[in-house]
Amino acid sequence: MSVDIRNNPEKLAQVQERFGEILSRSTTDMDFRRQLVSDPRAALSAHFGREIPESVNIRFMESGGTPTVVLPEPADPNAELSEADLEAVAGGLIPALIGIGACLYVIGDLIIN
Repeated sequence: MSVDIRNNPEKLAQVQERFGEILSRSTTDMDFRRQLVSDPRAALSAHFGREIPESVNIRFMESGGTPTVVLPEPADPNAELSEADLEAVAGGLIPALIGIGACLYVIGDLIIN
């Protein structure tokens, strides 16, 4: 079952907290950091005690000094936003999630209890 964190602020907060754990640990545990870069699925599986499915593609990389900008998913220019999407935009949620947002959405239900 997938968790739609876009419409659930409590779950979004949980996912952000758990993702923060990964980032924080990566600053002090160099073995974990190396594994995040070389085998992220194994690193996340070990960290969370849950298998990360092969269908989940995530990549961690060292900062190389050159910014990487992740483009948003392509959208139908004629599509209308749902009420939930409009609320998220009005509340400023969408801009806050660009970048790690796609990652949080994909692995969100895998890293929260």
